[in-house]
Amino acid sequence: MKKLLAICILSILAFANATYLTIQNYRIENATTNWKLSSFCDLNDIFSCTNVLSSPYSKVLGIPFPAIAMFVYPIIFLIAFLGMQWIIRKPFHILAVMWLGWIAFNSFFISREFLFIWAYCPLCLACSAIIISIFIMSVIWVFSDFWEVKKKKWLFSSIKDTLKFNK
Repeated sequence: MKKLLAICILSILAFANATYLTIQNYRIENATTNWKLSSFCDLNDIFSCTNVLSSPYSKVLGIPFPAIAMFVYPIIFLIAFLGMQWIIRKPFHILAVMWLGWIAFNSFFISREFLFIWAYCPLCLACSAIIISIFIMSVIWVFSDFWEVKKKKWLFSSIKDTLKFNK
């Protein structure tokens, strides 16, 4: 239960982060050419959310990358929340697969930052850290469930072998 609560909290934080970045992206797009926008996460020319979001490489099929993230995080929250309510029996399996796909997609975005934009968005990197941490937690919990089942099967088979009666 606490594990799923941690995922819910992290997905809310990541959603808030993605919402801020999406709003910032649309502010940058709609700014006049004379107007220079900046963000609190603009540390320098290399670590700058504004430099990344103003680049055409920060979009996938014309959609800003943070807007796509805004769509994904509520789904993750919903899966974790339904797992807490016992509506979904094994939410960690679903989350691990989803996060694996999301890590691949996020790696694509980070590679674009590295190869084409030459700047890094600190909030995007924070979101990547959240993604990786939830993925690692989900995988650990999937394997801990797997080993728990293996231990129970081994225990029951050893008890059954011990209690066998010879005829």
